Amino acid sequence: MELFDPHKRDITFSLTCLNETITVATYKGEFRNLMVLINEKIYVEDFGECKGIGRCGTCLVEVEGLGASASVMERNEKATLAKCAIKKSNLRLSCQLMINDALHNATIKVVDEREDVTDL
Repeated sequence: MELFDPHKRDITFSLTCLNETITVATYKGEFRNLMVLINEKIYVEDFGECKGIGRCGTCLVEVEGLGASASVMERNEKATLAKCAIKKSNLRLSCQLMINDALHNATIKVVDEREDVTDL
């Protein structure tokens, strides 16, 4: 019989920032959300200026392969993406993506140029 290990790193995904890709292994609840994880693993200047309330748009990531439970956007995220004129459905605010099974095997890229987000 295998004992339950609450800290088993069973969520893995690739994370790309500034043309460097790393494989992240984590578990549900280790970090509050993806924005906090990114700030802990890779420091990105001016990333997440509103501290995770979904209002500033500075924690923008491009995502592929998210599970179904992460596909629903909350009201703040929808409004912020609209305010930033972002129309692509695979661009999300990392502060609104919780660390759970929906991230497993996903590919995540931190958007490098905030000034060019209106072209996205």
